[in-house]
Amino acid sequence: MRGKALFVAGLTAAVTVVLGCHHDRHGIAFKPKEECVLPANEARFNNPPSAEYRKPPPKAADPKALAGGNKMGGGPLNPGGF
Repeated sequence: MRGKALFVAGLTAAVTVVLGCHHDRHGIAFKPKEECVLPANEARFNNPPSAEYRKPPPKAADPKALAGGNKMGGGPLNPGGF
């Protein structure tokens, strides 16, 4: 059993060494050039929407959040008080 495991490990190491890693030593691999592609001649590209960006309205200040809430410890998540 032990001999069989050593044989398989040795065979695996030998195959790994024989195959090795492929390296492009001379830089002959194909390198595609980047091409500039224009969008199609369609209305969705030629006529962008005319609506301009509008900021969302500011949120109103919550008076309870500024005051610190209920001092007695009551509330929807923390029942308490009298």
